[in-house]
Amino acid sequence: MKSDYRFLKQLFLLTLGVGIVGAVLFLTLFKEYYLSVFPALLAFFAIMTLTFHHILEGSFKKSPKNFSYMFMGLSAGKLFLMLLMIVVYLILRRDTVIPFLAGTFLLYLVFTLFEVKTLLRMVQDK
Repeated sequence: MKSDYRFLKQLFLLTLGVGIVGAVLFLTLFKEYYLSVFPALLAFFAIMTLTFHHILEGSFKKSPKNFSYMFMGLSAGKLFLMLLMIVVYLILRRDTVIPFLAGTFLLYLVFTLFEVKTLLRMVQDK
């Protein structure tokens, strides 16, 4: 339970920090590239990270041997969801697709690094 609270706290702080940095960058250096969907993207990545972490943590507690299979399957699922989201955005908003792709890639990188770091800590502690 304590690790769940710690994870939620760290995820909240990461999301808040990325949101603040994104807001500052979009208000100063990248005004012309502002994406109105940035807050939704941030929420999407936070919820996806929270959901996948919960599933993977349960999988690890249930069967550490099957954890790697579950991790690979969820990673493939996450990439598929991202690809689907990108294709839908491309169809709806061709004019801002490059900033969207750059922002999506950066958010994917930040949240994936956070998730892997957290999962590595969880696996090493058990």
